[in-house]
Amino acid sequence: MPPLKLSEEELRQLQNIANSRSMPHSVVQRAQIVLACGAGESNTAIAKRMGLTGMTVGKWRMRYREFGIAGLHDELRPGRPRTYEDDKVAEVINRVT
Repeated sequence: MPPLKLSEEELRQLQNIANSRSMPHSVVQRAQIVLACGAGESNTAIAKRMGLTGMTVGKWRMRYREFGIAGLHDELRPGRPRTYEDDKVAEVINRVT
């Protein structure tokens, strides 16, 4: 696949996410995948280096192409609604740390 074309703003945002210690690991990893794709690495090389499958890397490359940075977050899943809102979870995490 051809490398992703990332603007300087996208690159900055992705680097902030990839270096974040407060974001979920899955989102950090996805940002790292997209950064590697933007640097011209192949899906196979990224997958091997990160211990993932080529399909996983391809999925996040395509999701980023379609939805941008918003595509790095999980889609809503069916099931019971969450008990706590994001702001309450963040408040508890900040209080603990």
